[in-house]
Amino acid sequence: PQWLLVCTCRRRTASMLGRIIAADEGAIGVKLYHMVNLGILGLTPAALAAPPSMSFAMDMLLAVAFPLHGHIGMNYVLTDYVPKIFGKAARGPARVVMLGVTGATTAGLVKLNLQGPGITGTLKALWRK
Repeated sequence: PQWLLVCTCRRRTASMLGRIIAADEGAIGVKLYHMVNLGILGLTPAALAAPPSMSFAMDMLLAVAFPLHGHIGMNYVLTDYVPKIFGKAARGPARVVMLGVTGATTAGLVKLNLQGPGITGTLKALWRK
């Protein structure tokens, strides 16, 4: 029946959002964190050394990879320290705030790539006079 399909979709959406908010829990989060970490390790120097024709694609990958890496990593920090300082009940709201920070960071980096010099262009400008 249709009501069962709606309930199933809502449950999947809620559980997916829960996985994103609690990104440090579960084997998938750990694997994703390590894969993104290794990807950033190779992609960052490659993006800086790449010709301008390839920099946009690499900038867009970095615009997603940097905030994702920070989101998962900061969730580990929140899991360890928020309950010690503010109590266990504060962990959920802290994770939601972290999701907002991650979204804002991603949006800012994408805007930099689309309307500005891009991530690599900005980093290269640090070494120019």
